[in-house]
Amino acid sequence: MSEQDLINVTNTLSNPSSSDQDSHTLAKLIVEIQQIPEEYLPNLLQKVRLFREKVTMNAVASDTYAKAIDEINNSDSIRKSLQQIALSELLRQWEEEGDELEQTETAEILRQAKQEAPVSI
Repeated sequence: MSEQDLINVTNTLSNPSSSDQDSHTLAKLIVEIQQIPEEYLPNLLQKVRLFREKVTMNAVASDTYAKAIDEINNSDSIRKSLQQIALSELLRQWEEEGDELEQTETAEILRQAKQEAPVSI
């Protein structure tokens, strides 16, 4: 498709539907790309790929975060109790397995925080 054909497609879309808008945007993008000197196209390709990866990663990260928050907010009481037991057991193991002062202090801080405001992990 020539540049003039793309410009004609772009100019003839007066009331675009959703798929027409996609075509319109794609046509405009192609026109812009065709104006870039050929020696810069590998750099542009790299930037487009990085952009796509970032957009994809942001969507995945956002979805994962939302699922984690939903899990925390909507856990049933049995599951929360099991998580509290597991946390208590982990703290007990830390105290028994290590004799370093820092490890013991950390376990005590976590135990106090758990008693003051129980959390689910």
